Amino acid sequence: MELALVLVGISAIFVLLGLFFVATHLRPLSEHEVRHLAERRRCQQVSQYFSFHSGEFSVDRQFKKRMKPTGAFYRLGEDLFRFPSTAAALLKYKKHEWVIVAFEKDRHVESIWVNKGLDGSTVSSALSAPRIAQLARQQGYGSVLFFHNHPNPGPSYYDCTSPSQQDLRSATERAEVLNREGVSMVAFVCERGRHYKYFLSATDSFLPLSDFARDINKVNGSSRLRNLSLHLQRTF
Repeated sequence: MELALVLVGISAIFVLLGLFFVATHLRPLSEHEVRHLAERRRCQQVSQYFSFHSGEFSVDRQFKKRMKPTGAFYRLGEDLFRFPSTAAALLKYKKHEWVIVAFEKDRHVESIWVNKGLDGSTVSSALSAPRIAQLARQQGYGSVLFFHNHPNPGPSYYDCTSPSQQDLRSATERAEVLNREGVSMVAFVCERGRHYKYFLSATDSFLPLSDFARDINKVNGSSRLRNLSLHLQRTF
């Protein structure tokens, strides 16, 4: 009986809080609140755009063997959603570190650059960040994806799926160069045929925040129920 009374009391508190929220959120969103909701919607859309297949793929073994260690471009046309699994498959079983730089436009990866590292523990793209930005700008690519593998000598004992501090520094430095040129960037670590995204930096020109704010302002203040709906989206 006591437990039932406690539950009833808790339920009543939640009902009152809900009614209070409704009563105080029938007004239009302020300019600051519009921006906050716009940022939230944009973040969701960016995350959705850069969401990827999580399973393993198999790839053409001959193509994998022919990848030039000193670096080369390869043309292809693959769906953005699927490509990280393809890249991870290309790097699977590699005993040295390799890097793949993928150029994306309209949700399709059209071209990749591949090169091998100097040893089994370090790798960097033979293309500099300014050169990558230049190529992306010239060809109208919207984003660049970086992949590198972490060879694991003992999978039963070591977890090599996380980026190193150097990986994080390099990603930040590359993103600064690419973003200035209007190019977004995503970075991945690959191990044993699987990819692990650890960095995403979308340029301001990609899915502009102003577009989301404009759409919100079109309905903001049109009705109390619409105002409440916007507040709910902003808060929860």
